Amino acid sequence: MKEYRYLIASIICLGTVSMVGCSKNVNSIEEKSEMTMDNETNIEENSITEQGDIQETITENLTVNTKIEIPGKSFATYNTEYKNFDNEKIVELLWPESSEEEIQVKEYDGGASEITFQDETVALGAGVMKYDKNDEIKYLSSLASYAEENALLEKKNLSFMKEEEAISNIEAFLSSLELGTSLGERETFALSKEDMLSIQNAMKSDEDYKSFYESGKFQEQIFDTDDEMYYIKYSFSLDGVPVFGEGDPTVQMSGGVEQPLLADPMGATFLFSNLGICEIRLTGMVNQLNIEAENQEIIRFDGIKKALVKKFGDVILSDTYNLSNMWLEYFPKRKEDSFDKVELIPVWCCKFDINGDINVDYALRFNAITGEEIS
Repeated sequence: MKEYRYLIASIICLGTVSMVGCSKNVNSIEEKSEMTMDNETNIEENSITEQGDIQETITENLTVNTKIEIPGKSFATYNTEYKNFDNEKIVELLWPESSEEEIQVKEYDGGASEITFQDETVALGAGVMKYDKNDEIKYLSSLASYAEENALLEKKNLSFMKEEEAISNIEAFLSSLELGTSLGERETFALSKEDMLSIQNAMKSDEDYKSFYESGKFQEQIFDTDDEMYYIKYSFSLDGVPVFGEGDPTVQMSGGVEQPLLADPMGATFLFSNLGICEIRLTGMVNQLNIEAENQEIIRFDGIKKALVKKFGDVILSDTYNLSNMWLEYFPKRKEDSFDKVELIPVWCCKFDINGDINVDYALRFNAITGEEIS
Protein backbone atom coordinates (compact mmCIF):
# COMPACT_ATOMS: atom_id res chain seq x y z
CA MET A 1 0.00 0.00 0.00
CA LYS A 2 2.90 2.35 0.78
CA GLU A 3 4.37 1.64 -2.66
CA TYR A 4 1.05 2.60 -4.23
CA ARG A 5 0.84 5.82 -2.23
CA TYR A 6 4.37 6.79 -3.25
CA LEU A 7 3.45 6.30 -6.91
CA ILE A 8 0.28 8.35 -6.56
CA ALA A 9 2.25 11.10 -4.81
CA SER A 10 4.79 11.17 -7.63
CA ILE A 11 2.03 11.38 -10.21
CA ILE A 12 0.06 14.07 -8.42
CA CYS A 13 3.18 16.11 -7.67
CA LEU A 14 3.04 17.54 -11.16
CA GLY A 15 2.75 20.80 -9.32
CA THR A 16 2.72 21.25 -5.53
CA VAL A 17 1.41 19.38 -2.50
CA SER A 18 -1.11 22.09 -1.66
CA MET A 19 -3.56 22.62 -4.46
CA VAL A 20 -4.47 25.63 -6.42
CA GLY A 21 -7.84 26.75 -6.67
CA CYS A 22 -11.25 29.31 -7.00
CA SER A 23 -22.76 21.48 -20.31
CA LYS A 24 -25.80 20.92 -20.19
CA ASN A 25 -28.55 22.06 -17.82
CA VAL A 26 -31.11 19.47 -16.79
CA ASN A 27 -34.76 20.11 -15.86
CA SER A 28 -35.22 23.28 -13.82
CA ILE A 29 -36.82 23.24 -10.38
CA GLU A 30 -38.88 26.35 -9.65
CA GLU A 31 -38.77 26.17 -5.85
CA LYS A 32 -35.94 28.23 -4.38
CA SER A 33 -33.79 26.31 -1.89
CA GLU A 34 -33.70 27.83 1.58
CA MET A 35 -30.47 29.05 3.14
CA THR A 36 -29.22 26.71 5.84
CA MET A 37 -27.71 29.36 8.06
CA ASP A 38 -28.48 31.67 10.97
CA ASN A 39 -30.57 34.60 9.74
CA GLU A 40 -30.49 36.67 12.95
CA THR A 41 -28.63 39.45 11.20
CA ASN A 42 -31.02 41.51 9.10
CA ILE A 43 -29.47 41.98 5.65
CA GLU A 44 -31.21 43.88 2.89
CA GLU A 45 -31.83 41.75 -0.23
CA ASN A 46 -29.73 42.66 -3.25
CA SER A 47 -31.57 42.95 -6.55
CA ILE A 48 -28.65 41.88 -8.77
CA THR A 49 -29.70 39.00 -11.01
CA GLU A 50 -27.29 38.76 -13.94
CA GLN A 51 -24.35 41.06 -13.32
CA GLY A 52 -23.36 44.24 -11.55
CA ASP A 53 -20.74 46.08 -9.51
CA ILE A 54 -20.83 45.68 -5.73
CA GLN A 55 -19.24 48.02 -3.22
CA GLU A 56 -20.17 47.37 0.40
CA THR A 57 -18.76 47.38 3.91
CA ILE A 58 -19.84 44.26 5.81
CA THR A 59 -17.81 44.78 8.99
CA GLU A 60 -15.11 47.26 9.96
CA ASN A 61 -12.33 45.26 8.28
CA LEU A 62 -14.39 43.32 5.73
CA THR A 63 -15.35 45.02 2.48
CA VAL A 64 -16.59 44.04 -0.97
CA ASN A 65 -15.41 45.70 -4.16
CA THR A 66 -16.11 43.39 -7.04
CA LYS A 67 -18.34 42.53 -9.97
CA ILE A 68 -20.76 39.63 -9.87
CA GLU A 69 -21.76 37.76 -13.01
CA ILE A 70 -24.39 35.05 -12.84
CA PRO A 71 -24.24 32.67 -15.82
CA GLY A 72 -27.58 31.01 -15.03
CA LYS A 73 -30.37 30.80 -12.47
CA SER A 74 -30.18 27.12 -11.56
CA PHE A 75 -27.64 24.31 -11.60
CA ALA A 76 -27.50 20.60 -10.85
CA THR A 77 -25.21 18.65 -8.52
CA TYR A 78 -23.43 15.56 -9.89
CA ASN A 79 -21.59 12.55 -8.53
CA THR A 80 -18.89 10.49 -10.20
CA GLU A 81 -15.45 8.96 -9.55
CA TYR A 82 -11.95 9.90 -10.51
CA LYS A 83 -11.04 8.35 -13.84
CA ASN A 84 -9.35 4.97 -13.71
CA PHE A 85 -7.57 4.81 -17.04
CA ASP A 86 -7.62 1.45 -18.80
CA ASN A 87 -4.08 0.21 -19.44
CA GLU A 88 -4.91 -1.51 -22.72
CA LYS A 89 -6.68 1.54 -24.09
CA ILE A 90 -3.79 3.84 -23.17
CA VAL A 91 -1.32 1.48 -24.86
CA GLU A 92 -3.51 1.45 -27.97
CA LEU A 93 -3.69 5.26 -28.03
CA LEU A 94 -0.02 5.96 -27.39
CA TRP A 95 1.65 3.02 -29.14
CA PRO A 96 -0.75 1.51 -31.71
CA GLU A 97 2.08 -0.27 -33.57
CA SER A 98 3.66 -1.86 -30.51
CA SER A 99 3.68 -5.59 -29.80
CA GLU A 100 2.69 -7.15 -26.50
CA GLU A 101 6.29 -8.18 -25.85
CA GLU A 102 7.48 -4.57 -26.12
CA ILE A 103 5.11 -3.31 -23.41
CA GLN A 104 6.06 -3.53 -19.74
CA VAL A 105 3.34 -2.96 -17.15
CA LYS A 106 3.84 -2.57 -13.42
CA GLU A 107 0.57 -2.53 -11.45
CA TYR A 108 0.01 -1.43 -7.87
CA ASP A 109 -2.68 -1.98 -5.27
CA GLY A 110 -5.43 0.60 -5.67
CA GLY A 111 -5.38 0.64 -9.46
CA ALA A 112 -2.26 2.71 -10.16
CA SER A 113 0.14 1.51 -12.85
CA GLU A 114 3.30 2.34 -14.79
CA ILE A 115 3.59 1.37 -18.45
CA THR A 116 6.84 1.48 -20.41
CA PHE A 117 7.50 1.19 -24.13
CA GLN A 118 11.14 1.64 -25.17
CA ASP A 119 12.11 5.09 -23.77
CA GLU A 120 8.51 6.16 -23.18
CA THR A 121 6.74 5.94 -19.84
CA VAL A 122 3.20 6.66 -18.67
CA ALA A 123 2.14 6.63 -15.00
CA LEU A 124 -1.56 6.28 -14.25
CA GLY A 125 -3.56 6.78 -11.08
CA ALA A 126 -7.04 7.83 -10.01
CA GLY A 127 -7.78 10.85 -12.21
CA VAL A 128 -4.15 11.46 -13.18
CA MET A 129 -1.87 10.65 -16.10
CA LYS A 130 1.80 11.51 -16.53
CA TYR A 131 3.40 10.64 -19.86
CA ASP A 132 6.97 11.39 -21.04
CA LYS A 133 8.19 10.43 -24.49
CA ASN A 134 11.79 10.32 -23.26
CA ASP A 135 14.03 11.66 -20.51
CA GLU A 136 15.06 14.67 -22.60
CA ILE A 137 11.51 16.01 -22.67
CA LYS A 138 11.65 16.61 -18.91
CA TYR A 139 14.19 19.40 -19.38
CA LEU A 140 12.21 20.97 -22.20
CA SER A 141 9.15 20.80 -19.97
CA SER A 142 11.07 22.69 -17.28
CA LEU A 143 11.89 25.39 -19.84
CA ALA A 144 8.22 25.67 -20.82
CA SER A 145 7.07 25.88 -17.18
CA TYR A 146 9.66 28.55 -16.39
CA ALA A 147 8.65 30.53 -19.47
CA GLU A 148 5.00 30.37 -18.40
CA GLU A 149 5.78 31.52 -14.86
CA ASN A 150 7.75 34.48 -16.21
CA ALA A 151 5.45 35.43 -19.12
CA LEU A 152 8.04 34.51 -21.76
CA LEU A 153 5.73 32.47 -24.00
CA GLU A 154 4.37 33.59 -27.36
CA LYS A 155 1.64 32.50 -29.76
CA LYS A 156 2.82 31.63 -33.28
CA ASN A 157 3.01 28.82 -35.80
CA LEU A 158 6.03 26.53 -35.96
CA SER A 159 7.53 25.20 -39.19
CA PHE A 160 6.74 21.50 -38.60
CA MET A 161 2.97 22.01 -38.17
CA LYS A 162 0.38 24.74 -37.80
CA GLU A 163 -1.02 25.37 -34.34
CA GLU A 164 -4.53 24.29 -35.39
CA GLU A 165 -3.34 20.86 -36.49
CA ALA A 166 -1.49 20.24 -33.23
CA ILE A 167 -4.61 21.25 -31.31
CA SER A 168 -6.73 18.90 -33.41
CA ASN A 169 -4.41 15.97 -32.61
CA ILE A 170 -4.48 16.68 -28.88
CA GLU A 171 -8.24 17.15 -28.70
CA ALA A 172 -8.78 13.89 -30.59
CA PHE A 173 -6.69 12.18 -27.90
CA LEU A 174 -8.69 13.81 -25.11
CA SER A 175 -11.98 12.89 -26.77
CA SER A 176 -10.93 9.23 -26.88
CA LEU A 177 -10.54 9.22 -23.08
CA GLU A 178 -14.31 9.75 -22.60
CA LEU A 179 -13.96 12.21 -19.75
CA GLY A 180 -16.93 13.39 -17.69
CA THR A 181 -16.48 17.13 -18.22
CA SER A 182 -16.09 19.35 -21.28
CA LEU A 183 -12.99 21.18 -22.43
CA GLY A 184 -12.91 24.76 -21.18
CA GLU A 185 -10.49 27.52 -22.07
CA ARG A 186 -7.36 26.68 -24.02
CA GLU A 187 -3.96 28.37 -23.94
CA THR A 188 -1.56 27.65 -26.79
CA PHE A 189 2.04 28.79 -27.00
CA ALA A 190 4.96 27.98 -29.26
CA LEU A 191 8.61 27.47 -28.38
CA SER A 192 11.06 27.86 -31.25
CA LYS A 193 14.74 26.95 -30.92
CA GLU A 194 15.52 30.65 -30.44
CA ASP A 195 12.91 30.88 -27.67
CA MET A 196 14.38 27.87 -25.89
CA LEU A 197 17.87 29.32 -25.97
CA SER A 198 16.60 32.60 -24.56
CA ILE A 199 14.63 30.83 -21.80
CA GLN A 200 17.63 28.64 -20.94
CA ASN A 201 19.83 31.74 -20.60
CA ALA A 202 17.23 33.33 -18.33
CA MET A 203 17.09 30.24 -16.13
CA LYS A 204 20.89 30.04 -15.89
CA SER A 205 21.02 33.59 -14.54
CA ASP A 206 18.00 33.17 -12.24
CA GLU A 207 19.07 32.81 -8.59
CA ASP A 208 16.35 30.20 -8.04
CA TYR A 209 17.58 27.97 -10.89
CA LYS A 210 21.29 28.58 -11.48
CA SER A 211 22.20 26.02 -8.81
CA PHE A 212 20.48 23.31 -10.87
CA TYR A 213 22.97 23.97 -13.66
CA GLU A 214 25.92 24.23 -11.28
CA SER A 215 25.03 20.90 -9.66
CA GLY A 216 24.49 19.16 -12.99
CA LYS A 217 20.79 18.49 -12.41
CA PHE A 218 20.10 20.60 -15.50
CA GLN A 219 22.40 20.17 -18.48
CA GLU A 220 22.75 23.13 -20.83
CA GLN A 221 21.65 22.19 -24.35
CA ILE A 222 21.98 23.34 -27.93
CA PHE A 223 18.58 23.46 -29.65
CA ASP A 224 17.58 22.80 -33.25
CA THR A 225 14.27 22.74 -35.13
CA ASP A 226 13.55 19.15 -34.01
CA ASP A 227 13.22 20.46 -30.44
CA GLU A 228 10.57 23.04 -31.30
CA MET A 229 7.19 22.39 -29.75
CA TYR A 230 3.76 23.69 -28.83
CA TYR A 231 2.84 24.10 -25.17
CA ILE A 232 -0.93 23.65 -24.81
CA LYS A 233 -3.06 23.83 -21.66
CA TYR A 234 -6.75 23.22 -21.02
CA SER A 235 -9.15 23.99 -18.25
CA PHE A 236 -12.49 22.16 -18.04
CA SER A 237 -16.13 23.20 -17.76
CA LEU A 238 -19.53 21.81 -16.82
CA ASP A 239 -22.90 23.30 -17.75
CA GLY A 240 -21.09 26.30 -19.18
CA VAL A 241 -19.31 26.98 -15.86
CA PRO A 242 -15.57 26.48 -15.24
CA VAL A 243 -14.50 23.56 -13.07
CA PHE A 244 -12.01 24.23 -10.26
CA GLY A 245 -8.64 24.15 -11.99
CA GLU A 246 -4.91 24.57 -11.67
CA GLY A 247 -4.94 28.37 -11.85
CA ASP A 248 -7.54 28.86 -9.12
CA PRO A 249 -6.96 29.88 -5.49
CA THR A 250 -5.53 27.29 -3.11
CA VAL A 251 -7.54 24.68 -1.28
CA GLN A 252 -5.72 23.76 1.93
CA MET A 253 -5.16 20.18 3.11
CA SER A 254 -7.61 18.89 5.72
CA GLY A 255 -7.44 15.99 8.16
CA GLY A 256 -3.66 15.54 8.15
CA VAL A 257 -1.27 13.86 5.74
CA GLU A 258 -3.14 10.54 5.81
CA GLN A 259 -6.31 12.18 4.46
CA PRO A 260 -6.86 13.10 0.82
CA LEU A 261 -7.12 16.69 -0.30
CA LEU A 262 -10.59 18.20 -0.32
CA ALA A 263 -10.48 18.33 -4.13
CA ASP A 264 -8.00 17.95 -6.97
CA PRO A 265 -7.76 20.73 -9.57
CA MET A 266 -8.81 19.66 -13.05
CA GLY A 267 -6.39 20.45 -15.86
CA ALA A 268 -4.54 19.15 -18.91
CA THR A 269 -1.11 20.14 -20.21
CA PHE A 270 0.59 18.90 -23.38
CA LEU A 271 3.88 19.33 -25.20
CA PHE A 272 3.60 18.61 -28.93
CA SER A 273 6.55 18.42 -31.36
CA ASN A 274 7.25 16.96 -34.79
CA LEU A 275 7.22 13.57 -33.01
CA GLY A 276 3.64 14.14 -31.91
CA ILE A 277 2.56 14.29 -28.26
CA CYS A 278 5.73 14.35 -26.15
CA GLU A 279 4.34 15.05 -22.70
CA ILE A 280 0.94 14.70 -21.04
CA ARG A 281 -0.07 15.94 -17.61
CA LEU A 282 -3.69 15.25 -16.63
CA THR A 283 -5.01 15.95 -13.13
CA GLY A 284 -8.46 15.64 -11.58
CA MET A 285 -10.00 13.73 -14.49
CA VAL A 286 -13.41 12.15 -13.79
CA ASN A 287 -15.69 9.53 -15.32
CA GLN A 288 -19.08 10.23 -16.86
CA LEU A 289 -21.41 12.08 -14.47
CA ASN A 290 -24.61 11.04 -12.71
CA ILE A 291 -27.14 13.63 -11.55
CA GLU A 292 -27.26 13.70 -7.75
CA ALA A 293 -29.72 16.61 -7.47
CA GLU A 294 -31.71 18.21 -10.29
CA ASN A 295 -31.36 21.90 -11.10
CA GLN A 296 -31.84 24.18 -8.11
CA GLU A 297 -31.79 27.96 -7.99
CA ILE A 298 -28.48 29.41 -6.84
CA ILE A 299 -28.00 32.18 -4.30
CA ARG A 300 -27.19 35.72 -5.41
CA PHE A 301 -25.08 38.29 -3.58
CA ASP A 302 -27.57 38.57 -0.72
CA GLY A 303 -26.94 34.89 0.06
CA ILE A 304 -23.16 35.30 -0.25
CA LYS A 305 -23.32 38.28 2.08
CA LYS A 306 -25.17 36.22 4.68
CA ALA A 307 -22.50 33.53 4.37
CA LEU A 308 -19.75 36.13 4.91
CA VAL A 309 -21.53 37.51 7.97
CA LYS A 310 -21.81 33.97 9.37
CA LYS A 311 -18.08 33.43 8.71
CA PHE A 312 -16.75 36.77 10.00
CA GLY A 313 -19.58 38.33 12.01
CA ASP A 314 -18.26 37.31 15.44
CA VAL A 315 -14.59 37.56 14.51
CA ILE A 316 -12.44 40.60 15.32
CA LEU A 317 -10.27 40.93 12.22
CA SER A 318 -6.82 42.41 12.80
CA ASP A 319 -6.22 42.54 9.03
CA THR A 320 -8.38 44.15 6.36
CA TYR A 321 -10.12 41.72 4.01
CA ASN A 322 -11.51 42.92 0.70
CA LEU A 323 -13.54 40.61 -1.53
CA SER A 324 -12.07 41.69 -4.86
CA ASN A 325 -13.18 38.92 -7.21
CA MET A 326 -15.89 36.26 -7.25
CA TRP A 327 -17.12 33.75 -9.76
CA LEU A 328 -19.26 30.66 -10.07
CA GLU A 329 -17.44 27.36 -10.57
CA TYR A 330 -18.05 23.65 -10.19
CA PHE A 331 -16.05 22.22 -7.31
CA PRO A 332 -15.12 18.48 -7.49
CA LYS A 333 -15.30 17.75 -3.77
CA ARG A 334 -14.16 14.34 -2.57
CA LYS A 335 -16.84 12.54 -0.64
CA GLU A 336 -16.05 11.90 3.00
CA ASP A 337 -14.05 8.74 3.75
CA SER A 338 -13.29 8.25 0.05
CA PHE A 339 -10.22 8.74 -2.12
CA ASP A 340 -11.96 8.43 -5.48
CA LYS A 341 -15.67 9.33 -5.21
CA VAL A 342 -16.43 12.91 -6.22
CA GLU A 343 -19.37 15.27 -5.92
CA LEU A 344 -19.41 18.19 -8.37
CA ILE A 345 -21.04 21.12 -6.58
CA PRO A 346 -21.75 24.63 -7.93
CA VAL A 347 -19.92 27.07 -5.65
CA TRP A 348 -19.21 30.77 -5.40
CA CYS A 349 -15.45 31.28 -5.19
CA CYS A 350 -14.67 34.49 -3.29
CA LYS A 351 -11.10 35.79 -3.70
CA PHE A 352 -9.80 38.28 -1.12
CA ASP A 353 -7.08 40.91 -0.94
CA ILE A 354 -5.57 41.16 2.53
CA ASN A 355 -4.13 44.46 3.73
CA GLY A 356 -4.18 45.67 0.13
CA ASP A 357 -2.07 42.77 -1.16
CA ILE A 358 -3.76 41.60 -4.36
CA ASN A 359 -1.36 38.65 -4.74
CA VAL A 360 -2.21 36.91 -1.48
CA ASP A 361 -3.62 33.41 -2.03
CA TYR A 362 -6.79 33.43 0.08
CA ALA A 363 -10.27 32.45 -1.04
CA LEU A 364 -13.48 31.09 0.44
CA ARG A 365 -15.94 28.87 -1.40
CA PHE A 366 -19.64 28.70 -0.62
CA ASN A 367 -22.13 26.15 -1.90
CA ALA A 368 -24.08 28.15 -4.49
CA ILE A 369 -27.34 26.38 -3.53
CA THR A 370 -27.19 26.23 0.29
CA GLY A 371 -24.66 28.96 1.14
CA GLU A 372 -22.64 26.48 3.20
CA GLU A 373 -18.89 27.11 3.33
CA ILE A 374 -16.88 24.58 1.31
CA SER A 375 -13.33 25.65 2.12
